[in-house]
Amino acid sequence: MHSGLELESRRRIYDFLSANPGVHLRRIGQTLGMSTGMLSYHLGVMERQGLLKSEAARHRRRYYLAQAYRPDQRIVLALLRERVPRTIMLELATHGERTFADLLRVTRVTKSTLSYHLAKVVTSGVLVRSRRERESVFALSDGSAVTNLILSCATSLPDEAVGRFVSIWPRLQALRERQAAAIPVPLPSA
Repeated sequence: MHSGLELESRRRIYDFLSANPGVHLRRIGQTLGMSTGMLSYHLGVMERQGLLKSEAARHRRRYYLAQAYRPDQRIVLALLRERVPRTIMLELATHGERTFADLLRVTRVTKSTLSYHLAKVVTSGVLVRSRRERESVFALSDGSAVTNLILSCATSLPDEAVGRFVSIWPRLQALRERQAAAIPVPLPSA
């Protein structure tokens, strides 16, 4: 056992963060039934010992096991903890490129709210924005990396849509492979 995990409360925190990467302090405290002061103390000790890593993500500090995720993965995980960015990323992982109007229908938020979240996710580097005629089109920068994080952390993401994504992912992957195999390869000209 690592020397920083000799206390039961620290083992519980560590185990919880192992299963729920990118969760913020209040959620940890609510789930584990710990006061904010006690939890802050233990998180600080564990971070100084190199067991945990925390990052400020907008208005919250999110916690991860220190050696488990690269910085780019922590960005994706932090965004997956928010409902609107998670909905956007699930839609793009499932269907590929989407227009602003497509995402507006799926997220069911106002235009200004969607614009805010899209700008945030594009700025983070997780999404790319391009233009198709007069429309903005959005896509994941690295769809396979985002998909792998969704699949690996699905049980800890608070959304029914995540469960649907996990259940349809094998079929989507098989369909994409069949479509790729059906695309004729042009012959070189003589």
